[in-house]
Amino acid sequence: MAKLPQFDPPANQNDFCGEEEKEKALRTRWSNNINRYTEKTLQNDPWSSVNQPPLSQYYNPLKTDIPEGTKGVPIKWTAFPNRILMAYPNVGERTQWQYADEGPPPEDNYGPSGPRGWQDEYCEWSVTRNAQGKITKVMFTCENREYWYTLWEVDPNVVLGLYQKLVSPEVKIEDLYLRNQQGNLVIDPATGRPAYNDRNPWNSTTTAGAVHLISNPNSLSAEVFLAGQATVLRRDAAGNPITDKNQLINCSRYGTPNRNSDPTIGASVNGLVRGTGAPGSGLRISLANPVGLYIQEPSFNTYELPFDAPVDAKPSDYWKVIRGRKRDSGEEMDYILHAVYEVPEELGFTVSDITINGFNIEYGAQIAQTFQIALAGLGLPQVNQDGLLCAGEPKLLPRPYVLRELEMLSVAFRSSLNMRIEPGTTVENVVLYAFDSDSQSTIEFTGSPGITFEQTDFQDLGSNQQVFILTITAAPDAPLGNRSILMKNPDPDNPGNYYGGPAVFGLLEVVAPGTLNRNQDAAASEVAETAPT
Repeated sequence: MAKLPQFDPPANQNDFCGEEEKEKALRTRWSNNINRYTEKTLQNDPWSSVNQPPLSQYYNPLKTDIPEGTKGVPIKWTAFPNRILMAYPNVGERTQWQYADEGPPPEDNYGPSGPRGWQDEYCEWSVTRNAQGKITKVMFTCENREYWYTLWEVDPNVVLGLYQKLVSPEVKIEDLYLRNQQGNLVIDPATGRPAYNDRNPWNSTTTAGAVHLISNPNSLSAEVFLAGQATVLRRDAAGNPITDKNQLINCSRYGTPNRNSDPTIGASVNGLVRGTGAPGSGLRISLANPVGLYIQEPSFNTYELPFDAPVDAKPSDYWKVIRGRKRDSGEEMDYILHAVYEVPEELGFTVSDITINGFNIEYGAQIAQTFQIALAGLGLPQVNQDGLLCAGEPKLLPRPYVLRELEMLSVAFRSSLNMRIEPGTTVENVVLYAFDSDSQSTIEFTGSPGITFEQTDFQDLGSNQQVFILTITAAPDAPLGNRSILMKNPDPDNPGNYYGGPAVFGLLEVVAPGTLNRNQDAAASEVAETAPT
């Protein structure tokens, strides 16, 4: 038995061929990301509801011995957004396909909002048409945005090269820069370079390209948290186990009901933990390495090619895996990250001339109905657990949520990347974004010594959201590694006492000297050189 030495990138993708130092930096940062998501998941959510204890049936593979030969159990669901079927059951199949491709009518205020928000099954796509309106290519992706933010941190030019390969050679580096509401570049103080905009013009529509996931719910950190919360066995007031997938998701308060993905992931994980009901029959679960979401090969048995297709051609000939890979012999799932369905122009017919179930392909959504998205759970012998009642509302505890430089706050919410600091440095204008705290709340960095701070401002944003502005200093001898943040509120019933906790894991990370580039003069110079004219 052995512990996993490091979390690998999705599909074990290597985007730094021949650049070993950059590949090492990417792999280290990525493994730290997944470790942080895992450790935060193990804490569960005791801040906002009762019956949400630390997780005993979820585990961190970096800290747990795994028997040799342990295989992951695939969990799969249909890529088509099921909530569209639920919201529009009577509009007809063709209109449902159209809504899945282009979005429901704006006046319906269908959520989640934002570009491709409705494609919320951890799969998004973009459709290319010719002058006659026929589909020539459909591009599918299930790559998580957290990976692309990490890739950008290491080398933006690699991200640019991938965009040019996947979408268009016309993509320019400035197209990918994040800008504020005034149109000015947002500079990452930690790197001295412009920040990444994951919803850039080449990745924010259903017609210009789909490089990676951008719908708000389609984040990898959310997937990890959902899988962890689903390991909690639940029972109703009569003591009976709750097994229905929709009842489970509402009882445990994870994910979104009526999606194909969240209820399926939750019920499948919960079923693995529950087992047959006999003592010891269930499993303790983690997500199998490499942690990610993966497109599965479509079922082509309902596809038919037009009469003018080559005699020996098959519908599957036009499915191309661009990133990731198909399954190897003995594997139970594919590890496809990015794929296209495309007919070469010289063949004289288009994707729209192919039929599925007798209907010509007018929308990419028709293809999405023929394949699944998957992840894998890795099971170990369980720790005994009694079923808990459903999560409920307690007295809310102060919860530190995000820590990041002021200008990078929006990036922190989109990327789930934590703030980093080097020993012997000070960073000003750092935002601690919190819930259910107040101006008198105490803040403490825990985990290792060497971090001090000064609070310079406080703002109550309403809706139980608060912002603390901090200046943070890491001592020259501050140990490397993660720091957690513990917040406590004054107890109005017991003057002089405070309540709160636990500390939220990994909001700050102390990294080795030379990892970052907080030279403001160099940053200003680089911005001047790279800003578009």
